[in-house]
Amino acid sequence: MTTDLSPPVGSIQSATSAILDWPHRHGGAAHCLIQLRALRTPRSDLAATVVASELRTNPRGRGATADFAGLAAATAARVIPAACSLEVVTWFLHHGPFSTYDHTDEPDTFTQVRLHWDPHTGYVDPGPEAHRLLTDREAAQLTAELRLENVDEVLRTWSWKQQPDPTIAPTRSRR
Repeated sequence: MTTDLSPPVGSIQSATSAILDWPHRHGGAAHCLIQLRALRTPRSDLAATVVASELRTNPRGRGATADFAGLAAATAARVIPAACSLEVVTWFLHHGPFSTYDHTDEPDTFTQVRLHWDPHTGYVDPGPEAHRLLTDREAAQLTAELRLENVDEVLRTWSWKQQPDPTIAPTRSRR
């Protein structure tokens, strides 16, 4: 069986970047940088691709990797346009030097996370079989096609210190 791991093909209709806070399943608040691209597909549907960049400022154990379904639910409720069907969102997790306090010369990595959306139960954290690390070539193609912004540059341009908000309300549902 072959699985299509590429983002939806189409023209970018809107692009947004945001620091997203959500109540982490291990308690407390978590946050990451979301880069969302809404794409008009060849069939004229609106599809979304979300790249979630893991940030080093999360407390240990409260990153996106440990609660991807929670991150996805918060993104669906607050960032993804209502015109986009949640069944066809393409999800990527992005790691790089901004994800750790350790010095690293390693290139950024992108992992596609295949999430299943159920209108009654929402997203469920997938097992390891639903994660696929992109090759360097695929990562470069994804970055170029989605016109992803450099994470450090995005964070530097914002005028506030990026901190999780411990008072965030639970994520509302789109169900």
